[in-house]
Amino acid sequence: SLSHLDTEGNPSGKQESGMEQAIKALEIEDENTGEQLEIKAFKALPEQRAKIYRQAFEECKDGELIGVDTGDVEHVAVYKDGKATLVQAECGITLADLSPTQLVEYSYDEKGPWMVSRCSLPALEAYRKMKFSQWKKAIEHPDCMASFRRVLKMGLVTSIFDHVAFPEATEEEKKAYQVKNENGKIIHIPHPVHALRIWNKSKGDYDPVTTHMEGAPEPKDAKAYWENMLENLRQTRGAKLIDDILAQQLS
Repeated sequence: SLSHLDTEGNPSGKQESGMEQAIKALEIEDENTGEQLEIKAFKALPEQRAKIYRQAFEECKDGELIGVDTGDVEHVAVYKDGKATLVQAECGITLADLSPTQLVEYSYDEKGPWMVSRCSLPALEAYRKMKFSQWKKAIEHPDCMASFRRVLKMGLVTSIFDHVAFPEATEEEKKAYQVKNENGKIIHIPHPVHALRIWNKSKGDYDPVTTHMEGAPEPKDAKAYWENMLENLRQTRGAKLIDDILAQQLS
């Protein structure tokens, strides 16, 4: 249940719980001004959300996860052994210190699992402007033949990808999107996300976030766009090579 913190002392005469004292003792700073924020309320995170943070952050593995309301942002604290500790996350793109709830969540499959990305929504919006040209480069100016084959066989990619912002869940899955070039350097193959979402504090629910990369064709134009790209590749690299690669099973 939502526990409203009373900043005017404790007129009701109720004994504060250990958790309430520990949460009140947290120092939470505004990410932009550095001013200390007032804690308005707190509540235990539902297990469905807590599980996602437990997998993403080492410090969330044990203890009770508490959502701490400071107005605009829901912060996350771990309550364990009578102490509360604030969970700090970092945007991998802007390096800003954030609450875990300010990071975009992603999944690679419609069945999940949902995972916490390494980027905030503003950073993602800036990032999606440049990612499609990165994908085109992997096709038009590939690092090596092995990566070219893989990217070509995957077909047109219009959803955002990034091995740092959206790491795969397992080592095995990570390796499935890597090849080595002639010099033994690891090349990362684009792995488009299936879905993105961000926590909306005022709604108490997730908002979907579009996965579409800026500059990528819309679904209705995708087939013609890809056919046009293939035609250009047949002219620059030879029709036999392109058609041979496309005829092979995706491995």
